[in-house]
Amino acid sequence: MDHSYEAWQEVLAEEFFGRQHAGHPTLFYVDDDVEQELRHGYGLEEPLAQCVGKLLRQGTAEPYSALEGHRWRKWHQDKVGVPAFLPLLACSVLAASRMVNDQNHRATAYHARFSALLTGDEKQLGSHHYEPVARMWQVLASWQHAQKGTRGVCTIPAPADLPSNRSRIGFAQSQALLSGADRSLLPKFFRLLREYSATWPLPGTTLLAQIDIRGMEQQFSKGCRNALREEEFRPLLAKLIGNYAASWDGSDELVPTGSARAELLVRLDAGCLSWVARLPSAEQPERIELKDVVLQQLGDTAYYEVAGLPAPSADTLTRNIRRDGDDLVLSRPATSVLVLARDDVLGVWSGTDCFRPGEAHVVLAAPTAQRDVQRLLDKAATTGRSADTSKLAWVPRGWSMHKPVTFDDALLLRRALQEVQGAVGLLQPAAQFKLRLVGGLKLAPSLHAHLYLRGGEPHVVLPDVTEGTLLVDGKERPELSRTVAAGRPAPLAVLGLETGRHTVSCAGVEIEFATADQAVVEPKMTKVCGFTVVDGTAAASPSLLVEPTLPTGIIGADCAGATAQDATAVVELCRRDADEVLFAASDGRLWTLDAPAPPDWWAERLPGAPTALRFEADFQGVGGWLLERRGGRWEGRPVKPGTPKPAGSGNPEAWARAVLTAQQASTEPSWAAYVQAAKELDR
Repeated sequence: MDHSYEAWQEVLAEEFFGRQHAGHPTLFYVDDDVEQELRHGYGLEEPLAQCVGKLLRQGTAEPYSALEGHRWRKWHQDKVGVPAFLPLLACSVLAASRMVNDQNHRATAYHARFSALLTGDEKQLGSHHYEPVARMWQVLASWQHAQKGTRGVCTIPAPADLPSNRSRIGFAQSQALLSGADRSLLPKFFRLLREYSATWPLPGTTLLAQIDIRGMEQQFSKGCRNALREEEFRPLLAKLIGNYAASWDGSDELVPTGSARAELLVRLDAGCLSWVARLPSAEQPERIELKDVVLQQLGDTAYYEVAGLPAPSADTLTRNIRRDGDDLVLSRPATSVLVLARDDVLGVWSGTDCFRPGEAHVVLAAPTAQRDVQRLLDKAATTGRSADTSKLAWVPRGWSMHKPVTFDDALLLRRALQEVQGAVGLLQPAAQFKLRLVGGLKLAPSLHAHLYLRGGEPHVVLPDVTEGTLLVDGKERPELSRTVAAGRPAPLAVLGLETGRHTVSCAGVEIEFATADQAVVEPKMTKVCGFTVVDGTAAASPSLLVEPTLPTGIIGADCAGATAQDATAVVELCRRDADEVLFAASDGRLWTLDAPAPPDWWAERLPGAPTALRFEADFQGVGGWLLERRGGRWEGRPVKPGTPKPAGSGNPEAWARAVLTAQQASTEPSWAAYVQAAKELDR
């Protein structure tokens, strides 16, 4: 690939999707001024459009095939990096920024401008060539969503949000609606409205109406003013401004680019509301000190315990909170609606910025928002429509509570959110751009990225806009028709699939996965010990073999007459319903094994499944007998029992009492030797 194209790809990736945008809504805005600033600022010799244009296969049915091929080659090298077609998409935005009435074209003539930009000929690239570019936009949006905000919060619209007559070019046009100057005006505009509104954030439609009412459109760029006048693009502009309003933390400026934004979330745990911070990634210090606030990392996650802030209440939830530090801003916008959902990392309820179809929520609403919340639930909720009237101490004073709130029909939920005004209107479900698998109980991801425990298969999520029927292993499955029609994740676990390889497909897109009852994972060798060889002679003593000496080194040795100790771990299944589980080791040690509590996700991910009947116990480097008492009777199983020598260590007296109490556990000769050893100790 051309060096100039690679250079532009790196510049655009860093400028618009670098990690400095973590937690920020990002627009891929490129106009002529931005293009020149990037070219001169990074020392790029070739203009953007010229760099892309020379790589097109002009005059063919697939003019972008070379760029698509390059993108796939780069994807095979780095599956998580920024998709390698940013220069082409930047040109598509640059063409959208030029869409104004002039002597030659109407403002709506996009393809003529795009073709002239890349080829110098207004008719060389037509609308029938543009479909691959639209697909690239959806791939970019899907990639950005998969980064979970670490590369910026995605502002690329879902296909369903685009005007029908601009279903392809609307992706590029959406990124040209708000310039950098427009975005710098938003905090001032938000503050003006916040002073006169008890509910915040306001939905985007209300924000646009306020721009019209107050005559503020002249303060925005020409492209933004044009979008305000177009009825087809007003909903898209409303969503963009609504995204910025939802992320605004009440300050005079948006969180500066280059400073990570730590989200301040509400956590519900053990009947108590508290704060928890979520950073863009776990690659942060374990302890972070801000002004009168200390963040302490929770394990190796991206979540932090927060100390120094007043607890969540009716007062603190409806006020903006912001603490600035070095390259980090901890903030939370004021809100009158709080939605909690189960967090897979924390294992408890925590705040979420959108509803999740098919999942349970707890919805808390301030008095100013209770009417809007009730309207939404009446229109779309499957459960939780009636307010919970129980007086729980953790519910903010004066606030209403609904639980559990579920939305089984995602399409109905989207329509209801568009109709309802107020803060609740911004809780739109996340856009889905491609067929994908979510959840499930994975087995050994190192062996297979999509290997699941049989009975713990994942859910399949369809794109928001799709044509065709969902097929599992090439067949339509009636059991999934209801959930698929409702637009929510469809559980594959209900199909009772056999172990082996399976496929899900829809509209020509296919995903493979596999199921198994168990998986054996070989341990990875991080260090290799052996004997180096020089001139055919092995070294007298072993050492760690480095890469140059590994191919010729001797690993292991033939030690005649030596007996190797097998330290391989043995896994045994113990009954959960046993009254008592003991392990009597051959050296006189005695353990009581307690059944661990079933994990929280068991009932959530496997609805209707029976409670686990057994739990695992690992034994490594130790042998003995596993003893279980049920209904007054003892049963025993050998675990590499060996010869009992109970006087060597542990508590021989307790060991002897336990063995004699369970002496009827087995008739095997090995157990009889344990019983005899216990009797000798008990004399």
